[in-house]
Amino acid sequence: MEVVRDLCLLPINVILTNPQNCDSESPSSSVDRKKLQAKPLNSAVDDWVGRLLALVSSDMPDKCWMGVDLMGVTCQECSSDRFFSLYFVWFNSLLSHIKNPESSRIVRVVSCTSISDLLTRLSRFTNTKKDAVSHASKVIFPSLNYWRKNLQRHY
Repeated sequence: MEVVRDLCLLPINVILTNPQNCDSESPSSSVDRKKLQAKPLNSAVDDWVGRLLALVSSDMPDKCWMGVDLMGVTCQECSSDRFFSLYFVWFNSLLSHIKNPESSRIVRVVSCTSISDLLTRLSRFTNTKKDAVSHASKVIFPSLNYWRKNLQRHY
């Protein structure tokens, strides 16, 4: 829980979906409030995304798992403009966990779930449905390969 608390001063759904209401969810500390008011909203969201990517690329499985899980939520909740500007980066960072044989099982499973969230959102826009299909095909082979290898170990 420490990781989540340190990620951002405001809840992610407030920052990403309803920026005009940020004051209603302000931190209780006056020092934190002053820092937040001095920082433009886009900068706060950029900080969130940076922290999220740092967690996703962490070598510590618990931090990585948390980052991947939060990335799925972020893909669902962020503005369309931000989603379009970052979905390719997010997709590749999630796909790297599926392809990496050293990734823990929970990180792989959560990566698949977060990629599903990302592709579902991407497919909702008529101009990016083909991109969603193209990206989905990049996930299928590594996923099937992983499960095939795991099944062979058990039999």
